[in-house]
Amino acid sequence: MLKCLSGIERARSRSTNRYRWLLASLILAITVSAGCGKFFPDATDLVSISVTPSSSSLQLTKTQQFTALGTFGDGTSRDISSSATWSSSSSNVASISNTGLATALQTGTTTITASQSGKSGSTILTVTTGGGGGLTISCSGCTGQGSSTFTAAAGSTLTFTATNSSNQTVSATWSSSNTTVANIGSVTGIAANVTVGTTTITANANGTTGSVTLTVQ
Repeated sequence: MLKCLSGIERARSRSTNRYRWLLASLILAITVSAGCGKFFPDATDLVSISVTPSSSSLQLTKTQQFTALGTFGDGTSRDISSSATWSSSSSNVASISNTGLATALQTGTTTITASQSGKSGSTILTVTTGGGGGLTISCSGCTGQGSSTFTAAAGSTLTFTATNSSNQTVSATWSSSNTTVANIGSVTGIAANVTVGTTTITANANGTTGSVTLTVQ
């Protein structure tokens, strides 16, 4: 009888251990599944937002076009300026439209933020009384020009130059918010073999910035 009881107890113990092992395996599977969903987003999920130009300076009453570049789960990036929600932390310093166009209202500093799908990106805008103002950007090789915008044909080579408020050409550091569309030389201001899309071209010289939107068709 004692041997039978001992055998039954061992069987129960094995059954209990098996149950615990199955329960632990189930919890582990749920944890891994949740983790995969967090660390491996879907291709269409918005992962992050960057706002350009960064740390720009703007003269009173002037406007500055900001661009929100969204990066997605599949690693691609695209301009989401028109769909993002824009805000200015100090709206009395600078207001901003629903397309990312900021207007300088009074001297000071404000944070410009673009938000979408729970993600956000921001940059600092400083409004000054003048003292150099912003840079004016010109483009050689572009097919059209509007208010702070340029258009160009795919495959063309573009040369950008910057002038200050005294209309003097300055040596600027150049950048592109979307290097797939236009990979611009940081020193030369030359973008070769541009491709279809939209990007923001920014020039920075001695703490003064200027930017334009480039659309390649």
